[in-house]
Amino acid sequence: MQYRRVILPGLFWASVAYNMGIVTFTTGNIMDFFHIEELLAGALMSITLIGWCISSFLFGYFSDKLGRKKMIIIGTPIHILSTGLMFLAPNYLTIFILRFLSGFGFGIILPVLNTIVSENAPTKIRGRLVVLLDSFWTYGWIFASLLSYALLPRLGTHWRYYFLTSFLWLFLIPLSFKLPESRLFKKRKVQVREIIKYPHTYALWTVWFAMAFAYYGIFAWLPKLFSDKFPLIASYQFVFLTYLFQIPGYMTSAYLVEKIGRRYILFIFISMTAVGSYIFITNHMILGSILISFFNLGAWGALYAFTPENYPTRIRGTATGLANTMGRLGGILGPLIPSIMAAIHFAWYSTFLAFTLMLLMGAFLTLLIPETMGKPLED
Repeated sequence: MQYRRVILPGLFWASVAYNMGIVTFTTGNIMDFFHIEELLAGALMSITLIGWCISSFLFGYFSDKLGRKKMIIIGTPIHILSTGLMFLAPNYLTIFILRFLSGFGFGIILPVLNTIVSENAPTKIRGRLVVLLDSFWTYGWIFASLLSYALLPRLGTHWRYYFLTSFLWLFLIPLSFKLPESRLFKKRKVQVREIIKYPHTYALWTVWFAMAFAYYGIFAWLPKLFSDKFPLIASYQFVFLTYLFQIPGYMTSAYLVEKIGRRYILFIFISMTAVGSYIFITNHMILGSILISFFNLGAWGALYAFTPENYPTRIRGTATGLANTMGRLGGILGPLIPSIMAAIHFAWYSTFLAFTLMLLMGAFLTLLIPETMGKPLED
């Protein structure tokens, strides 16, 4: 029964992944249709994360003052409508603005949902439930991948109809009122400055930055990298195969996070993601992608579980939102690295050295964060 608690919040999580994936799978179409270069295409991911960056902290703070559930009710229609309306965008600038609004909605939903599930979960399976919540990211991403595989080759010059599939998630708007409020929430004064008094805050922020830098730098361009190397249909198949490996990654993390602890799972999984990133440099794209998908997404699940547990209830939403903000700063830069390298005629694969080194730094910093497995949440 306890595991059913993540199904409804998980649908909201999946919707964010789906609407994030829509631009990833249409990057090539957008570049060709609007006649833009790689740098401007990478900027679409970055502006999405800028919106996410701003709203994560802002609405994390409001969730501590006004309640968690209200923030989800606000954020859900923002990201669904702004993604679907890209169908009507007459130019690149309009898509750019709509992606900012989508990211703004994303940043409201994920940190707050994470806090709700963490605060309502029993201590002994709290980390596992949060990892399972995060696994819905993969389900949303795979759904977007399947529809892109089914629709984009057949739509041809009418590829923008794919954006309309975002409206499939409108059913979540009435369901947002049925989400549970956190059992620990109560209105109180929020002292934002208290967050930086915790020594582990800086290690957490750096881990979030490193993880997002590598994740968005790699996955924003993965479909295009495959399409450049393989025929179109084969590239869709390889990308989809890669995403499937995220599921056992999450499940392994969900099991081990309550067995050996958050810190060690993060250290192992982030280190192995770095290995996968390095394999890209040797031009073994499929093996590297599989390792990255398995270990990186499992690490994300553990990080989402670990972060809110390290702060008291009175600042938990703000602290989780601020950690998300630090991650999005890394995510803003990550997608730009391959496009900048391409602009100055460096090989795409050489950029994976930056991702590898950043991940290794993040892996070792996780060992500086206090372990929270089995400990009750501090009020």
